[in-house]
Amino acid sequence: MSACFEVWFERNNRMRNVIVLILLFCFHFSAVAQPVKVIFDTDMESDVDDIGALAMLHGFANRGDAEILATISSSLNPWSAPTIDVINTYFGRPDIPIGNVKTLGVYRNSKYAKTISEKFPQDIGLGENAPNANLVYRKVLSEQTDNSVVIVTVGYLTNLSNLLNTEADKYSPLAGMELVAKKVKHLVCMGGRYPLEQNPGKWGNFKPDPQAVRHVANDWPTRIIFTTGGDFANAIPTGKILFEKGGTDPNPIHEAYKIFLKGWNRNYHHSADLIATYVAVKGHEPYFKLRKQGYFHILKDGTHMWRINPNNPNHHIIGEFTEGIDPLEVASDFNRYLIQSNDK
Repeated sequence: MSACFEVWFERNNRMRNVIVLILLFCFHFSAVAQPVKVIFDTDMESDVDDIGALAMLHGFANRGDAEILATISSSLNPWSAPTIDVINTYFGRPDIPIGNVKTLGVYRNSKYAKTISEKFPQDIGLGENAPNANLVYRKVLSEQTDNSVVIVTVGYLTNLSNLLNTEADKYSPLAGMELVAKKVKHLVCMGGRYPLEQNPGKWGNFKPDPQAVRHVANDWPTRIIFTTGGDFANAIPTGKILFEKGGTDPNPIHEAYKIFLKGWNRNYHHSADLIATYVAVKGHEPYFKLRKQGYFHILKDGTHMWRINPNNPNHHIIGEFTEGIDPLEVASDFNRYLIQSNDK
């Protein structure tokens, strides 16, 4: 009787161990395979790397690395939102929610947005027809699990500042600050230079609405990973592959780059917004160095500097390559994502 019991116990113990291992494997695989939930906020007008960044994000979504929850325009240019809709439609995701800043915001002209919006399919019409960005943010965030959403902004910070100021509504009983703290994992913000930018000119993502930048930098309740431009982004030339492989069929990404780069005598562009999108989905490794000590000090006119002290644990910055990384290898990888994203 004792021997039979020992055999029975041993067999059941082994079976239990097998079941536990299977459950652990399934749990691990499920955790690894989960796509990053992304809200993409863009000006989509003054520069063409916004087009490349959104195309890259769709490439990640095609691979199962990302889920695009919403695409938001931070520009009052009426052709910004329909250009976003063109890209979403081109990649087979015409129903992704699109929001637009309303009334108070930044307006800039665009070389490509009107042409792209009129030449390729989209059904939003003009930015005025898009819902208020605040409402889209609040609705989408309220529907997500806690601490699950990555917001990547490659435009002005107007929408994010407005979101923090929102009050409870039909979508959530939480005010904007509490809703962000509850639902957002972290924010990836493309803007500025590392370690500083003292040029008081009007260009860049920070200078057109510096009050919003200061508000978000000072009060945003989750971690912010700032990714910078300038020489850092210029070292990663992307887009050439669109001219080599994307120019035969109607392709809004190739068309936008062609329009924007006309007169530049080149078929590539910097990768400022693509860097932010990559970091939002894949993280900073292996290409980029992440600095955690310090904070981004934003001045009243939008000029800025990365200061070491006092330390803000919510401020991280990426403006350098990991030692030994060849920027041209990064460009090759980024281009690969662009081409994969065109394989619908």
